[in-house]
Amino acid sequence: MKAKWAHIVEELRGSMDSRHYARRIPGNGEYGAICSKPELNKKTRKAKAEHPTARRFAELMAETKAILHDPERKAEWQARYDEAVRKARKHNKPIQGRLYDYIKHELSAKRVNN
Repeated sequence: MKAKWAHIVEELRGSMDSRHYARRIPGNGEYGAICSKPELNKKTRKAKAEHPTARRFAELMAETKAILHDPERKAEWQARYDEAVRKARKHNKPIQGRLYDYIKHELSAKRVNN
């Protein structure tokens, strides 16, 4: 469910009841989402974490985090992102809204092509 974030619920985040939680939609400060909590036991969670897709995603997130915490690499990626934003605006094309999302997208695309 998607809802407009009103001033009255400005600080509404986290658990709402035993089966739902509220969160903001990343990159969009006006809207929030009411989400269902996953119902998994420890055995199922462990099996899902060991799945190859989950492992690849965890590696991608770790690499993205490492880039963002290294000032030299972050500066290099920031320059690439700024150039991509400039080209996208010039040609009226969509681009990832945040540096984090851009890095994640580019690393993921590089892995798929290899």
